[in-house]
Amino acid sequence: MKKINSLEYNAIIWFIIRAGFPELTLATILYNIKQDAWISIIIGSLIGLIPFGIYEYLKQKYPSENLITLNQKLWKNFGNILNMLIMLGSLTIVICTFWILVHFANSLFLYKTSPWIISFAFIIPVGYAISKGIHVIGKVSLMLFYISIFINILIILGLTGNIDISNVKPILENSLESIFTCSIIFTGINITKLFFLSIIPKNQVINYSSKKNLLLYVIACLNLVQIAFTTVCVFGIDLSTLYEYPAFQILKRVNILGIFDRIESILSIEALFSLFIQMTLIVYYIKEITIETFTLNKKTNKYVITFICLIILIISNIMLITHEAGEKFFTGPLLYVIYFTCLVIPLITLFKSLNDIKVIKDQTYNTSYKS
Repeated sequence: MKKINSLEYNAIIWFIIRAGFPELTLATILYNIKQDAWISIIIGSLIGLIPFGIYEYLKQKYPSENLITLNQKLWKNFGNILNMLIMLGSLTIVICTFWILVHFANSLFLYKTSPWIISFAFIIPVGYAISKGIHVIGKVSLMLFYISIFINILIILGLTGNIDISNVKPILENSLESIFTCSIIFTGINITKLFFLSIIPKNQVINYSSKKNLLLYVIACLNLVQIAFTTVCVFGIDLSTLYEYPAFQILKRVNILGIFDRIESILSIEALFSLFIQMTLIVYYIKEITIETFTLNKKTNKYVITFICLIILIISNIMLITHEAGEKFFTGPLLYVIYFTCLVIPLITLFKSLNDIKVIKDQTYNTSYKS
C-alpha cells in the first residue's frame, strides 16, 4: 500500500464529517427541534469525541494494523465473523449513501435525467479511484478540500449581510430529550463514519498526528454548526423547515460584492464532494475486507471492485422510496446499522485489546515473581 500524507488524511476527515449533513441531517434536525438545531450539533460533536477517541486509541496502539487484520489478530476465527458483520453493515451504509448522492443530484441538478444514468456517472469514477489505491483517494480528497474551503469562505462572506440573530430565538424551546435525540442522529450520521478511516494503518500516513486530526474534527464540526445557525438566521425557522434542502436554498442569497450573485448551482456542487469521498472510502473498505476475509489474491482487485460497484448500482436503483420515506429509514433503522458497525464492533475490539494488556501484565508479574 502506498502511503498518504497527514494533510490528505485530514482532508478525508473533513469530507466524512460533512457528508450527508446538508442533504439529510440538517433537514431532519430542523424539522424536529427547529431553531435549537445548532445546539444539538454542538452536543453531538462532543458526544462524537467518544468514537473519535476509540478510533485514535486503536490506531496509536496498533500502528501497523487496520481494524480488519486487528480483529483477526485479536479474535482469530471470531475476528472473521466480526469482519463479515462489518462488511454487511458497510455495504448497507454505502448503498444508502449512494442513494442519497443520486437522489440529491437528480433533485437539484439533473431532474430530467434518469437515475440510472446519474448512477453510472458516479459509480465509474468511484471504481476507478479505488482501483488506483488509497493514495489516489487521498490526493483527490486534498484537491477537493482546498476547493471546499474556498467555497465555504465565499458562502460565509456572501451571506453576512442577510443574518438576523433574532431568528434563532427563543433558545432551548425544545425539551432536552428532543435535543439529545437529534444529537445522537447527528453523531451517528456524521461522526461515527470516521470509523472507515481505520482501514488506513497509522504507519501508512506520513507525519501522522492525532492533534491535527482533532483540530480538523473541531473545525469541521464548527463549520456544520455555522451552517445550521446561518440557515435559521437567514430564513427563519418556518421557511427553513419548508424546503427539502434548506442549506442549498440559502445559497440563492449569496452575493459577493455585488459581482457574484445567485451562484447556488456552483456552490452546492461542493456538497457532492463530501458524499463522493465518503462513498469511495467505504467501498475501498469493503474491497479490502472482502479480500482479507476470504483470503483472495490481490490480482482479483478489479473483479472485487466491479462486483461491489454493481451491487451498489443495482440495489440503490431498485430502492423505490421517496425522499420522505428515505429520511425516516436513514434516521431510523439505518442509524442502528451505523452504530452497530461503526461503534459497537470497534468497542468490542477495544475491550479485547485492553484485556490483552491485562493478560500480558499478569504474565509479566508471574514471571517476575517466580524469578
